[in-house]
Amino acid sequence: MTQRTLASFSVILRKGFFKNEPFKMSILQDRIDFRCVEDKSHSFSVPFKTVNHISIYKTSNREIEIDTIEEVIFGNFKSNKSVHRAFRLLESLLKERVSCIEV
Repeated sequence: MTQRTLASFSVILRKGFFKNEPFKMSILQDRIDFRCVEDKSHSFSVPFKTVNHISIYKTSNREIEIDTIEEVIFGNFKSNKSVHRAFRLLESLLKERVSCIEV
């Protein structure tokens, strides 16, 4: 059974020291799916059960940091509106594992 996407956002993920890739980040009930815009083979999912903490930075850079059991994923939202909406949704799903930093 496929799950309904709760929201989708355009993000740029940092995949290396000089490598940034555009992704569509989709939040579902139990995971976050990242679909690479340029190369579908780079797409991946992050199940909520593997998430230690998510930090969202409401600064001019509009950053998101997802700390999982296996890795830390860094990215930037394309718009300020996305930052606020993503924070509210992720906080409702993951509670205390999500924080918002306004610097």
